[in-house]
Amino acid sequence: MKLGISTASFFNRVPTESSFDLLRRMRVDTTEMFLNTFSEYEKPFAEELSARKGDIEVHSVHCLGTQFEPQLFNLNGRVRADAESLFRKVCCAAFTLGAKYYTFHGPVKLKKRAYNYDYGAICDRLNQLIDIADSCGVNLSYENVHWTYGSDPEYFKQVLSRCPRLYCTLDVKQAVQAGYDPIKFTEVMGNRISTVHLCDVCRDGSTALPGKGKINFEKAVSEVKKYAPAARLFIEAYSGDYEQISELSESYDYIADIMTKIKNK
Repeated sequence: MKLGISTASFFNRVPTESSFDLLRRMRVDTTEMFLNTFSEYEKPFAEELSARKGDIEVHSVHCLGTQFEPQLFNLNGRVRADAESLFRKVCCAAFTLGAKYYTFHGPVKLKKRAYNYDYGAICDRLNQLIDIADSCGVNLSYENVHWTYGSDPEYFKQVLSRCPRLYCTLDVKQAVQAGYDPIKFTEVMGNRISTVHLCDVCRDGSTALPGKGKINFEKAVSEVKKYAPAARLFIEAYSGDYEQISELSESYDYIADIMTKIKNK
């Protein structure tokens, strides 16, 4: 396992293109690059980022998926095609940056009601998207998010059984927000876990930097190591969860110490 910081943690603090300079100052050498908007999916912007990254590893690319990812599953062919054109741009941006994975949210749950998933149709489309990503040299990594279809372990159990080339991004905070122990997702995702997002949750439900809330990160990281020892772990904080960059560095060191402790057991 290796630890890094997602550039999502810098949202509204520094421009995306300045993220690599900040990571270098923090002595962080691996990242998940968060692309914030349509212009950042374009080839010239990806090439500019690539020129700036230096020796920092870009493990994965994440985008503001609510802009188009739900429409990748739309029944209207024209809507679906437009969304797919954006999906291809993000995949190409990931390739340009040398990223191996595209962190994916997929369809969202818009209403508080029971959803009866057509797993056959969902997975047929997912396998098409996996093929598109693969044609760009990128793997699709599906993230558990509490306001999407992928909010519970059973969904991932069904999808993974039908999509043998699909990877997973485990979001520890999102698991807790969905009402599950993150271990439940880890057990289902198993060795398909490529990426882990680390953010804490407080007793009142608000988010916080890892180590400032209620999540047992030693337990969570230990379980990830058991199933997916090659996974990359990223601090993925909200910019409102800290005031000074030094606080983010302290959180990074907190998780790094946990990883060292687990390694030495």
